[in-house]
Amino acid sequence: MSTWYKEGCCGELQPEAAEGLRMVCKLFAKFNQDVFITSIRDGSHSPSSFHPSGRAWDMRTNGTVTSQMIQDYLGDTFDVVDEGNHYHIEYDV
Repeated sequence: MSTWYKEGCCGELQPEAAEGLRMVCKLFAKFNQDVFITSIRDGSHSPSSFHPSGRAWDMRTNGTVTSQMIQDYLGDTFDVVDEGNHYHIEYDV
């Protein structure tokens, strides 16, 4: 399976968040699904957002892997929020 990045999506994740993304990619691969990252450090986010520090990313929903499945897979050190048209995932320790 592949990991795709939206055009203009930029910035690197902190190591802990990057490991979370690798885990999510493994989960999606179990369902033969690609991962589409739509935001890392780019875009406009709230002042309390973890995006600017590289501790969060947004990704498209796909109808197969749910936010709860991702949350269960990543565990308590991550917060997974279903924003409707995308999932917001942040390393929250």
